[in-house]
Amino acid sequence: MKQYTPEKIRNVAIVGHGGSGKTMLVEHMLFTAGAADRVGTVDAGSTQSDFDQLEVKRKISISASVLSLEWHDHKINLIDIP
Repeated sequence: MKQYTPEKIRNVAIVGHGGSGKTMLVEHMLFTAGAADRVGTVDAGSTQSDFDQLEVKRKISISASVLSLEWHDHKINLIDIP
């Protein structure tokens, strides 16, 4: 696992109204950065952040998820907030 200095780590919370596309934004950011090999969808229950059975069934985020990606030699922790 690559080590990052504190200057190279960013924590970004993705916040917004329910159903505004926060999870899809995170999915596309992960895919664009190469951290995911596909873009999951909420409707299909295939997103990286919504993995709990109740989240998949209800098609909503219930708890916050932290997903990481590397971008321009920085580690970015994306926090998908319900």
